[in-house]
Amino acid sequence: MKESFRCLLRTISPVHIGCDEVYEPMGFVLDEQGRRLITFDPLSFIATLGEEQRKNFSAICMKGTISSILEIYQFLKGRQATGRTVNVCQGFIEQHQRTLSIPLQDTKKIQQELNNFIIARTSFGISDNRPFIPGSAIKGSIRTAYLNALAKVKEIPRPEGKGASKELEKTLLDGGAFSTDPFRMVRVSDFKPVGETITMILYAVNEKKTPSQFEARGPFQILEVIEPGSIFEGWITVEQPEKEAGIKRPISLSALLDSCNRFYTNEKRREDGELHTMGIPNMPIPERNGKQFLVRLGRHSGAESVTIEGYRAIKIMRERGQKPKLEEHATTLWLASDMSKPKAKGNLKPFGWALLEELTVDRAQGFEKKEKEWRTLFEKERTEQLAVEKKGLEEQLDKARKLQEAQRIKEETERIKEEEQQRRKAELEAMSPEERDIALIRAGELSEERVVEIYNKIDSFSIDNRKTLAQALKEYWIGHEKWEGKLSNKQKIKVEKIKGILGDT
Repeated sequence: MKESFRCLLRTISPVHIGCDEVYEPMGFVLDEQGRRLITFDPLSFIATLGEEQRKNFSAICMKGTISSILEIYQFLKGRQATGRTVNVCQGFIEQHQRTLSIPLQDTKKIQQELNNFIIARTSFGISDNRPFIPGSAIKGSIRTAYLNALAKVKEIPRPEGKGASKELEKTLLDGGAFSTDPFRMVRVSDFKPVGETITMILYAVNEKKTPSQFEARGPFQILEVIEPGSIFEGWITVEQPEKEAGIKRPISLSALLDSCNRFYTNEKRREDGELHTMGIPNMPIPERNGKQFLVRLGRHSGAESVTIEGYRAIKIMRERGQKPKLEEHATTLWLASDMSKPKAKGNLKPFGWALLEELTVDRAQGFEKKEKEWRTLFEKERTEQLAVEKKGLEEQLDKARKLQEAQRIKEETERIKEEEQQRRKAELEAMSPEERDIALIRAGELSEERVVEIYNKIDSFSIDNRKTLAQALKEYWIGHEKWEGKLSNKQKIKVEKIKGILGDT
């Protein structure tokens, strides 16, 4: 027995999910006027350059020095490129301008600035570069809320020493090992974006909760964030364990979701009070009904929102030379900012807030339509981009006189072909099992044995997909001369069944 919750996740503040990827200097140009960063494939970009420009760019890249990184930025400044766009804040543009103005011989300053110019990407899909929310991030958020709910009703002495937090979790969950952890029965899918999903590059700045003459420690960070109002869809499933599983405290879906609302509503109320003290406007939360649940996820969600109330041991850094101390509450907040050193605090925003909502059938159909429209446009633009790249490569091949140049063009063509194969693979992976079977039959990529296996499952297909599969099988067997004429008895039975589904006489 299992409970499933098909839901959408709506971001209501900037969200950054780390993925250990950064935007490389050779992978983007900055459109200062449009306040956007445009990512591109370096090899594709090189293919659009003239011969002299290509030689100059290659020579810079071959240097491999600190100063050459700055030269790459300078070479790319103001150039046109096609690719995915990311919004950028005004402070980032100003920092980029300052970095480009550093003299090339001042390697020490260049190193310092480049160390501060690392742009961390949020989690993204390989096939389309759109951001997504990993299921592990949502599951971790739900787990924290549920542990806090248990801690409210179970009186447990505070564990001490190394591994205290893990021991606390085991005790609260009546667990002890992976096999007896009730969260083993909780499954959360990755939440995929619906249509175009906007991201932005901004700063994470550390601010003290209580006004002080001293600034908070910690340099700013440059993060790509998912903008508020973005929508993702996925599933949360809770399975009930077998009696012999050894799980003493099974979890229900309603208990998980209710604990999210209780815990994160209290955390939001606490944080709002802290923001008010700091002179920062509160971030409103939309009115919630019984099927909307507050969560917090991603980097800089706040120490309190990722720990268990009453058992916290948050490390507080003190003056230089003094040992850190452990407290129940953090003394600073990481906030989203348009500037690396904000002069006013009115535009600062907390990270990580989102709402889980039930995804109704009507809404799901609307999302599906929106996603298909986006996918169609994406594929059209991608095809056009590949055509431009191919044309550029062909023109270069015509001008090539040396074997080395011809070989490079060949490698580029092979790369484009590989991209097409990867795109095809990604399309199939994004389909449902039924849609994938139909697509593979139409593509003629299956053996006769595999086709028969799919035919044998036709009665289990949904009504719409059953007819679509029947048409695909008809076309397949017509192409293989197994629809009319002299057929085996088994094949005749198959054909008659398909005709019945299609209404053929």
